[in-house]
Amino acid sequence: MRLIKGSPPCGHQRGVAPDQLSAHLSFRSRSRLRSCSVRSSKRMSTKDTDQISFDNDGQRLRESRYSELFQVSVEAILRNQSASGAIVASPDFAQYHFCWLRDGSFCSYALDRAEEYEASSRYHAWVNEAIGGISGIIDDVIEKMLRGERIEPSIMPPARFALDGTSVIDDWPNFQIDGYGTWLWSLGQHLRATNQLTIPKEWLSSVARASRYLATFALTPCYDVWEESGTAVHTSTLACVYGGLTAAAVLLDDSTLLESALVVQRRLSESIVNGVYTKSSENGDVDSSELWLLTPFQAVDVSDQVFAKTVTTIDDRLSLDGGLRRYATDTYFGSGAWPVLTASLGWHYVNIGNLVEAQTCLDWLARRFDANGNLGEQFGGQDRDVRHYNEWVDRWGTPAADLTWSHAMYVILADAISRASGGAESRLTTKQVGADDSSSEVAK
Repeated sequence: MRLIKGSPPCGHQRGVAPDQLSAHLSFRSRSRLRSCSVRSSKRMSTKDTDQISFDNDGQRLRESRYSELFQVSVEAILRNQSASGAIVASPDFAQYHFCWLRDGSFCSYALDRAEEYEASSRYHAWVNEAIGGISGIIDDVIEKMLRGERIEPSIMPPARFALDGTSVIDDWPNFQIDGYGTWLWSLGQHLRATNQLTIPKEWLSSVARASRYLATFALTPCYDVWEESGTAVHTSTLACVYGGLTAAAVLLDDSTLLESALVVQRRLSESIVNGVYTKSSENGDVDSSELWLLTPFQAVDVSDQVFAKTVTTIDDRLSLDGGLRRYATDTYFGSGAWPVLTASLGWHYVNIGNLVEAQTCLDWLARRFDANGNLGEQFGGQDRDVRHYNEWVDRWGTPAADLTWSHAMYVILADAISRASGGAESRLTTKQVGADDSSSEVAK
């Protein structure tokens, strides 16, 4: 057991019917919504969704709507958590009927912010089992790397797992190390939120193994968070790795992991071109996932002017109807705007104290829920780039109409705005999150 001394520096059914989910929400998660008396079967119309007003009555309506959507999204995450603890990426899109460490770890963090601690813990227990099942693979590739052997990307540890925790044998681009970093960061947040002073003994081996894997391959070219460009070093991947290593350094009380994190942080200077952090070692443009450099992973400082210019450039180049696209040359389903990324921008704005812009991002997300409470992967690609949208539809069908990660980011952003605005009654307290939490909203 390791002592946690402080914070780092810098549709598969869950086992309950949908109409029973409200009863399974934690008391705190339900109490924060009691003013709007929401039921999981109640849905707002498109007209209601679009009604945004700044007079007193309109403000109350808007806040009520956001509270309803908060519960809708928490319920969606719980509904998409399997009995094993895995969180399916999307219940309606066949290609996403798996659990990615990246998506799942953000979902687990959202559950912690909603005070659904038991569900979050079950996810981390599932990851522990999944990593235990590939321990031989992780140990083998680490040894090969240390011996200087060439390693085929196809034999690397997986980025996604079946819901029972087993590896999926196919040709998916599995060599993506960002998910392992995101899991370690999310685990650190979970333990802190639940006031656990030690890592559960049964999880210790997996934490140590994932940390060694990250430290060994931190600067190795791999596929990015979009599962593309496997021959490049990606800036947002470095952010995830940094966040994971700094969390693991605390969890394991291991200064060598902090040293590895600092090496990753110094590598970021090589990503600067024309005054901005670029997408990767092979792409000099920006990528919206670079927003994670500061929030939540704190690989850069809030005063970093290069990062500030990067955010401005992302907003200028990648905005689509008020939301954010992934990157300029993206063609996936026509490259629509993603709730995940728009919420990430809003989360960043909360962190620097710009609640007006953060609220604008939340408004955009709120208008993207459909009448059944679904929140899709992306919006607008069918109009922006019809040819590529149709190419992907022909290949995989229509894009995910309900992405669990999208719900998670709505929960995170809505809660962040509420706490920063002083909505203390039912939000995570300073004690629970910690004033030095890597995602704390430091500028009020």
